[in-house]
Formats: sequence, structure tokens, C-alpha cells
Amino acid sequence: MLELSLLGPLRVESPRGEVRTTSTKIRQVLALLALESPSAVGIDRIIHELWPLRPPKSAVGTIQTYVYHLRKQLAEHIGCGTKVLATVTNGYLLALDPGSIDARRFEQVVRDGRAVLDAGRAAEASRKMDEALAMWHGAALADVRQGPSLDAEAVRLEGLREAALELRVQADLEQEHLPEVIPELQALIRRYPLRERFHHQLVSALNRAGRRADALSAYRHTCRVLNEELGLDPSDELRRLHQIVLTGETRTPALEGR
Repeated sequence: MLELSLLGPLRVESPRGEVRTTSTKIRQVLALLALESPSAVGIDRIIHELWPLRPPKSAVGTIQTYVYHLRKQLAEHIGCGTKVLATVTNGYLLALDPGSIDARRFEQVVRDGRAVLDAGRAAEASRKMDEALAMWHGAALADVRQGPSLDAEAVRLEGLREAALELRVQADLEQEHLPEVIPELQALIRRYPLRERFHHQLVSALNRAGRRADALSAYRHTCRVLNEELGLDPSDELRRLHQIVLTGETRTPALEGR
């Protein structure tokens, strides 16, 4: 059975060890097929991924060569590359269980974590989000050259990673782990300054900790960042939180729309 890692450098592991794919283009093909598995990828899409501007006249034959070499590498590790990498009408299919691809496992664990958080089981949600985030070992597709499809998928996965961080922080907030959450949120805001939800969570955490002046200062900082960087005003949700802080109420509602 193959195990593919895409949440960081591309790695392919088999019972016989790592499948090493050094060719830049072959790694692109493999990453694209893995991210679409168990669906097939059309030859036209592969061409556009590898040569988005000016594909060579030999593009179809070149891709066939890449697939041939990839099958050969897989066969050396699992016995039969054609069963894993199949030719279908006008394209190719990487026949893998979604559980063997870390990106798919990550998405499932995040969905499970969101569900248990919505059910009020914050401690379990926190553990699940930690499990999901531990799957990451760098930026998505860190060492894979990215064409249009892979670039879009990398951006999507990074967005899900940020969302998982938000959910894990929210689970910790709901458990009142304020001494740990506040410095973590301050670090996350430095890393993701335009992610408004982290700002919301920091204002809420400071207010819950009885640090009303700091919460108001954090709100003003958020307004300034959003205005200067994006030309935006704070969301209705963040303004409602501001009003709660102004009234002196330390119990703030759970974040909406999580």
C-alpha cells in the first residue's frame, strides 16, 4: 500500500521504502493525480498544469513517457504499477484509498473536529485538531513546481490549515485555557495579520481573562490593520464583540459560523 504526503514536501512511501521521484514534471503529474484520486485527470488538464502557456507539440507523448516512468517506479515497490496508476479514457487515474493521502486524512479529521466542537465536546475537538495539524510538515506541496491546478489546491489546503488552527483555538477558548491561548493568538496574528477571526479570538480571550483595556487595544489594532491593509471595516461580528467588551461583560459568545 502506498502512503502519500502532500502537506509539506512530496513523499511516497511503500512497504519496501520510499519511492523517489526526482523529475520535476513527474512529481507534478503525481501530485495532481494524488490530489484528484480516486477521480481521473484528463490529459488536457495535465498538459495545462505542466505547460500552462505554451505546451510543446510533443506534450501528449511526453506525458505518456512520464507516466511510464512513474509506473515503473511504483512497480518496483508494490509489484504492479498499472493497478495503481491506470489509463482511462483521455487521462489517468491514481487508484488509492483516500486514507492513504495525508491531505485527505487531514480534511476528514478537521470535519470530525468541527462536528464534535459544534456538539459541545471542546476537549475532544481540541485533540482532533491537534491530530490534524500534526500532519503538516511544511507548506503544502512544498517541493513541487505548481501550475494552475496545484497552485489553487495548495492555497485551498493552506486555508484549511488556518481554519483548523482557528477551530483548535476556539476549542481551547471554550475550555478557558486562556493563559495558553492568548500568547498563541498573538503569535498567530503576527503570522496571519489579515485573518480577522484570530483577531476576534484574541479580543475575546483578553476580555474573558479580565484584561478589558488590552481587549480594547487589540480591537483598535484590528480596525487599523483591516483599514490600512484591505480598506475594510471590522465585521458585524467583531463590532458586536467590541460592544460586549465596552459593557464590561467578560463572558463572550462562541464565534459564529465556525
